[in-house]
Order: sequence, then structure tokens, then C-alpha cells
Amino acid sequence: MNLPKNLTLFFVSGVLSIIAGIIYAIILINGNSAEDGLMGIYILFSLIPVSLVLLIDRLLVRKFGNQKINKVQFYFLGFVILLWILRAIVNL
Repeated sequence: MNLPKNLTLFFVSGVLSIIAGIIYAIILINGNSAEDGLMGIYILFSLIPVSLVLLIDRLLVRKFGNQKINKVQFYFLGFVILLWILRAIVNL
């Protein structure tokens, strides 16, 4: 399988967030209070959009190739970081 050749930024971050989210949700659901259990359920529901992004990412990698998709994803990440920097400057 060509998994190392087809890795993208969103795929790696999505898989890591799904793994961490499931582990943390299980810990919270088995907690002592109802608020912990509810937070664990919220985390599990938040994994649905991450799974959709992973699905779209895999479809686009299959169609366009991972180099083009990685370039677009890094531009998107750079744009988000630029917006955070601008917000920090404006809020001073």
C-alpha cells in the first residue's frame, strides 16, 4: 500500500484527533459526574465533521494527487495562521 506517499496535512491531523478524541471521550464517559459523561458524548459528536473532512480529503487525493492537495492545505493553514496573527495585533 502507498500510504506514506499519500499522506496529507489534514489526513495526519484528522487521524490523530480521532484517536485522541476517542480515548479522551472514553475516559470522560467513564467519569464520576454527569457533566463528564456529557462532555465525552460531545467529543464523540465532534468527531463526525472530522471524519467527513477525512473522507473528502481521501477523495480529493485520489482524484488530484497528494502533492496538489498538500499545497492547498498548507496555503489554507498559512491563511488561518495569518488571520490569528492579525487578530492578535488588532486586539492589542
